[in-house]
Amino acid sequence: MGVKQRTAEENAAIPAVADASVALVAGLTASVAVAPFLMCVDRAVVSAAAGTAPGGSLARAIFAAASEFFKHPKVAFTSPALWMVAGVYGGTYFAKNVSDVVIERTGTSGPVAEWGKFGVVTGVNMGGSILKDAAFARLFGAAVAAGATAAVVPTASYVLFAARDCLTIGGAFVVPDAAKDLLVASCAMSPQVAGAVAQLVSPPLMQVVCTPMHLLALNMVNAPVATLAQRVAALKVSTPPALVARSLRMLPAYGIGGILNTTLSARGRDAARRKFLPSAEDLKAVKERLGRRGGAAAAKLADAKGRKAIASIGVAARRGIVEKTKGSEFNPTDDTGDAPFTLRTGMGTGGGGGGGG
Repeated sequence: MGVKQRTAEENAAIPAVADASVALVAGLTASVAVAPFLMCVDRAVVSAAAGTAPGGSLARAIFAAASEFFKHPKVAFTSPALWMVAGVYGGTYFAKNVSDVVIERTGTSGPVAEWGKFGVVTGVNMGGSILKDAAFARLFGAAVAAGATAAVVPTASYVLFAARDCLTIGGAFVVPDAAKDLLVASCAMSPQVAGAVAQLVSPPLMQVVCTPMHLLALNMVNAPVATLAQRVAALKVSTPPALVARSLRMLPAYGIGGILNTTLSARGRDAARRKFLPSAEDLKAVKERLGRRGGAAAAKLADAKGRKAIASIGVAARRGIVEKTKGSEFNPTDDTGDAPFTLRTGMGTGGGGGGGG
């Protein structure tokens, strides 16, 4: 799954909408972070395959696309091509994250969970990628250079794009989990290191198969009447540089982007847990502030409906907001002689809700 599994009690206390919100924010943030580089490579590969790249070089095409972010940043950051890419990967990361949430909350496991997750993520990625690649072929392909208004994308190209995406998602989200377990068992790696290595290596390796499929699909758009021999000859020329570029592209797309998405998801889930369910650290902080009687009340609240309120009090206590003062609403003293507590003024309604839970 990539993030720490919760217990049934934690899932009952934390609203599903909180986990869904974390899944969405993490996915969109990760996609926006890696989209500029991905767009530059995608645009350059399409241009090179169509023979419209500057100087006929894929590397120059990537550099030309990247330079726009420095020479004309407003145009580059508002270009439809950039946000097409961000939308595709934001949707893909979100689909992966929310699938993990559903699997965890429903208790689904085994092949049903894995294939269900694969189907959802592949469906989202495939739909977005096919539309994006067809649009890129029209925007940057041979038809543009020839002055045509729009290129026709044949059905065979859509089929190849779909098959490519199935393999890409498998290499990005299915193979890394299996590779991680293999690395832990055979190479004595820690799960964290094995997971990072598998996530970084698996997606680029899958491009050995995916890149020729991608280029063939583009060739069918750029040269609709070419013979099989002509297509094979074109692939021999365009595949080596495109393979390097698309393999490097996978590092931010599913390596760096995947790790960023997983890290943001884990931190967001931890934040949700602290908000809706007090940890042992929260309760300890409250007990230290309230004394024995107050600590017992805090534990009771944590077992009932006051989880959210007592968690807020616990965080406040660790920040020094809760203090012992005289004149509190609690009993003036207890059998230990400890002074009661109150909240400093200015805490807002959250503090009042915690006291009344």
